[in-house]
Amino acid sequence: MLGENFVTLVGSISRGTYKEVGQFNTGLFKGSLSIPTDKGHNQYLKIAGWQDIAEALRDVGNQAILKIHGHIEESSYDGKCRHCQAPEKKYWTEVVVDNFVIVPEEE
Repeated sequence: MLGENFVTLVGSISRGTYKEVGQFNTGLFKGSLSIPTDKGHNQYLKIAGWQDIAEALRDVGNQAILKIHGHIEESSYDGKCRHCQAPEKKYWTEVVVDNFVIVPEEE
Protein backbone atom coordinates (compact mmCIF):
# COMPACT_ATOMS: atom_id res chain seq x y z
CA MET A 1 0.00 0.00 0.00
CA LEU A 2 1.32 3.46 -0.89
CA GLY A 3 1.03 6.41 1.45
CA GLU A 4 -0.55 9.75 0.65
CA ASN A 5 1.12 13.13 0.99
CA PHE A 6 -1.54 15.83 0.79
CA VAL A 7 -2.21 18.75 3.12
CA THR A 8 -4.78 21.53 3.33
CA LEU A 9 -3.98 24.56 5.47
CA VAL A 10 -5.71 27.88 6.14
CA GLY A 11 -3.78 30.96 7.21
CA SER A 12 -2.01 34.11 6.04
CA ILE A 13 1.44 34.58 4.51
CA SER A 14 4.23 35.77 6.76
CA ARG A 15 7.80 36.66 5.76
CA GLY A 16 7.25 35.87 2.09
CA THR A 17 9.99 36.38 -0.50
CA TYR A 18 10.07 35.85 -4.25
CA LYS A 19 13.15 35.29 -6.39
CA GLU A 20 14.13 33.69 -9.65
CA VAL A 21 16.54 30.77 -9.37
CA GLY A 22 18.55 28.44 -11.54
CA GLN A 23 19.64 28.46 -15.14
CA PHE A 24 16.12 29.18 -16.41
CA ASN A 25 15.22 31.87 -13.82
CA THR A 26 12.41 29.77 -12.37
CA GLY A 27 10.16 31.67 -9.96
CA LEU A 28 10.40 30.55 -6.33
CA PHE A 29 8.31 31.86 -3.43
CA LYS A 30 9.32 31.00 0.13
CA GLY A 31 7.73 32.11 3.36
CA SER A 32 5.65 30.96 6.28
CA LEU A 33 1.95 30.37 6.64
CA SER A 34 0.65 31.87 9.89
CA ILE A 35 -2.10 29.59 11.18
CA PRO A 36 -4.21 30.79 14.14
CA THR A 37 -4.72 28.19 16.87
CA ASP A 38 -7.60 27.79 19.31
CA LYS A 39 -5.31 29.03 22.14
CA GLY A 40 -4.95 32.48 20.59
CA HIS A 41 -1.45 31.92 19.23
CA ASN A 42 -0.21 31.43 15.68
CA GLN A 43 1.62 28.39 14.37
CA TYR A 44 4.07 29.05 11.52
CA LEU A 45 4.77 26.47 8.83
CA LYS A 46 7.32 26.94 6.05
CA ILE A 47 5.81 27.06 2.56
CA ALA A 48 7.25 27.15 -0.95
CA GLY A 49 5.73 27.63 -4.38
CA TRP A 50 7.20 27.32 -7.86
CA GLN A 51 6.60 29.09 -11.20
CA ASP A 52 3.00 30.32 -11.67
CA ILE A 53 2.11 29.51 -8.05
CA ALA A 54 5.17 31.48 -6.88
CA GLU A 55 4.13 34.53 -8.90
CA ALA A 56 0.57 34.34 -7.61
CA LEU A 57 1.73 34.00 -3.98
CA ARG A 58 4.05 36.99 -4.48
CA ASP A 59 1.03 39.12 -5.42
CA VAL A 60 -1.10 38.11 -2.40
CA GLY A 61 -1.12 40.57 0.50
CA ASN A 62 -0.05 39.52 3.98
CA GLN A 63 -3.53 40.19 5.35
CA ALA A 64 -5.30 37.82 2.94
CA ILE A 65 -6.46 34.49 4.32
CA LEU A 66 -5.50 31.60 2.04
CA LYS A 67 -6.61 28.01 1.82
CA ILE A 68 -3.66 26.13 0.37
CA HIS A 69 -3.45 22.61 -0.96
CA GLY A 70 -0.02 21.05 -1.18
CA HIS A 71 2.35 18.32 -0.12
CA ILE A 72 5.15 17.99 2.43
CA GLU A 73 8.78 17.79 1.32
CA GLU A 74 11.87 17.26 3.42
CA SER A 75 15.19 18.61 2.15
CA SER A 76 18.74 18.54 3.40
CA TYR A 77 22.22 19.87 2.77
CA ASP A 78 25.69 19.33 4.18
CA GLY A 79 26.46 22.13 6.62
CA LYS A 80 28.46 22.74 9.76
CA CYS A 81 27.56 22.64 13.42
CA ARG A 82 27.10 26.22 14.57
CA HIS A 83 28.83 25.46 17.88
CA CYS A 84 31.84 23.34 16.91
CA GLN A 85 31.97 23.82 13.11
CA ALA A 86 32.08 20.02 12.55
CA PRO A 87 30.31 18.71 9.40
CA GLU A 88 26.62 18.19 10.04
CA LYS A 89 23.62 17.27 7.88
CA LYS A 90 20.94 20.00 8.04
CA TYR A 91 17.26 19.18 7.43
CA TRP A 92 14.11 21.21 6.96
CA THR A 93 10.51 20.42 6.14
CA GLU A 94 8.17 22.63 4.16
CA VAL A 95 4.78 22.49 2.51
CA VAL A 96 5.03 22.88 -1.26
CA VAL A 97 1.93 24.73 -2.46
CA ASP A 98 0.23 22.99 -5.39
CA ASN A 99 -2.80 25.29 -5.47
CA PHE A 100 -4.50 27.92 -3.32
CA VAL A 101 -7.56 30.14 -3.07
CA ILE A 102 -8.12 33.39 -1.23
CA VAL A 103 -10.79 32.92 1.42
CA PRO A 104 -13.42 35.68 1.15
CA GLU A 105 -13.78 37.93 4.18
CA GLU A 106 -16.83 37.29 6.33
CA GLU A 107 -19.25 40.17 6.36
